[in-house]
Amino acid sequence: MIVNYYKLRTNSKNYNPSDMGCSAGLISINLAKDLLKANPNSYAVVVSMENITLNWYFGNERSMLFCNCIFRMGGAAVLLTNKRRDRARSKYELVHMVRTHKGTDDKNYNFVY
Repeated sequence: MIVNYYKLRTNSKNYNPSDMGCSAGLISINLAKDLLKANPNSYAVVVSMENITLNWYFGNERSMLFCNCIFRMGGAAVLLTNKRRDRARSKYELVHMVRTHKGTDDKNYNFVY
């Protein structure tokens, strides 16, 4: 939709890291950072949103209503670039990005399942 609406070039690269929940936005920014390293003088747009309507609980069991209270729908977008001329107009600078994976630790794995 974004590529069509803004008439972006046909060779624009699109990635869809879906089904990752809250972490998809951070993973997408990390992906954009890596793509900008590999493609000098470029832009990257990250659009992230979360929609909970598929998992909305309509029942009356109080323990199940908890997720309805802490999760909501929302979205955010950021334009990243590695062009030097845009540095003066930038509001923020992405300095460091650290990602860890704790899935191999049984304690962390069992926390989810």
